Amino acid sequence: MSDVLNVLILSGHMTREHDNEFRSFRQHNQWLTTLLEDTGRFRVRVVEDPRGLGAEIIDKYDVIIVVFEGRDGYHEKAVGFGPETDAALLRFVHADGKGMVWFHGSAAQEDDWGYPEEYNVMRGAKLSVATGLRPRPWGEALLRTSEPRHAITDGISETWTVTGDDILTGVELYDGAQVLLTTFDDLESYERAPMWPMSHYPVAIPEGGVADLPGMNSDQPIAWINEYGAGRSFTITIGHDIDTFRRIEFIRMFPRGVEWAATGEITLDGPDRRGERRFLPWPYYNHEG
Repeated sequence: MSDVLNVLILSGHMTREHDNEFRSFRQHNQWLTTLLEDTGRFRVRVVEDPRGLGAEIIDKYDVIIVVFEGRDGYHEKAVGFGPETDAALLRFVHADGKGMVWFHGSAAQEDDWGYPEEYNVMRGAKLSVATGLRPRPWGEALLRTSEPRHAITDGISETWTVTGDDILTGVELYDGAQVLLTTFDDLESYERAPMWPMSHYPVAIPEGGVADLPGMNSDQPIAWINEYGAGRSFTITIGHDIDTFRRIEFIRMFPRGVEWAATGEITLDGPDRRGERRFLPWPYYNHEG
């Protein structure tokens, strides 16, 4: 078994979509912790308010997972980590060769939120109202695993679906980013939707209407990786609800993405559910390295 990797989740201060009586960011923290620690490869800790967190804490870890939006509502201006934490995180990846994972809505960053543009450079992408960032109409989404394969997606189905997730499209990829998953963002889905966009989510509709949104009728990235200095970044924008966490493709892929961000290598395979192992509960690894 490979050495245990130390993971720090930076969490808290989420929009009501991820902080309500039915779905809390604390559930996301628990699902992420359970999935990662069940592989035996990770030890996870959580900080619920990372603003002002310094290098003396951050540097103890191998990889950081961001589950933080810094705002209560989608129409509000977000509060960033603060300059000390920004500097520590950027150095952690770029100079120290460690990793960052941007989970779900935490990957969104507007120009006036107080985060440095260097985070977008680290991610290899920009997700903002200006890029056309939007949630696809609610329902089942068909995802496609990109070719050529990266070790993170080795052995994962060519196509698979998630239901009831927030599928974020309108992503501006930077040069050098490698896409792992896509979905086709078809105009017809928007035209059939009974109400879109929903009032709680800001979308900048062009003068020509929904059809002119950036990336419409094209394959849109859902997960991607990027090298940043000596380190690495892994972004995945699905994961809104437990249904996605129970997909075997997600269970295989997410821990590998975290491992690659931390080390640049992949040692993990997916969980084995054959024979007596078929009785193991989610997430099915049970410390099988």
